[in-house]
Amino acid sequence: MADATHTVIATDLAALLDALPIEPGAVRSTRIHKGPGASVVRLSMDAGTVMKEHLAQAPLLVSVLDGRVALEVGGERIDLRSGGVIHIGARVPHAVEAINPSHLLLTVGERTPTAPDAAR
Repeated sequence: MADATHTVIATDLAALLDALPIEPGAVRSTRIHKGPGASVVRLSMDAGTVMKEHLAQAPLLVSVLDGRVALEVGGERIDLRSGGVIHIGARVPHAVEAINPSHLLLTVGERTPTAPDAAR
């Protein structure tokens, strides 16, 4: 059997939105794909919910599928609405607040090697 050349993650927006409904007062996440080079995570956030400042060990692409969120990255507040996309580098602190009920798609790239000095 030949190695897979592709993986269909969703055939349309409705499939992505229905995969993780918004739960009142909650932030929910589920990984929908893990493969060579990247993982894909679905997030749903009810209005007013917050993901406190955190960082990822790999670069991120955050796409707003539906709704509106505010990200705090590098001391800057960035407002993203449906269709908005932001790249956040590895190990960059960031926070996310849902202004409206929101659906996000998070693409997590491969981890970048840690510099020897950073490990100390």
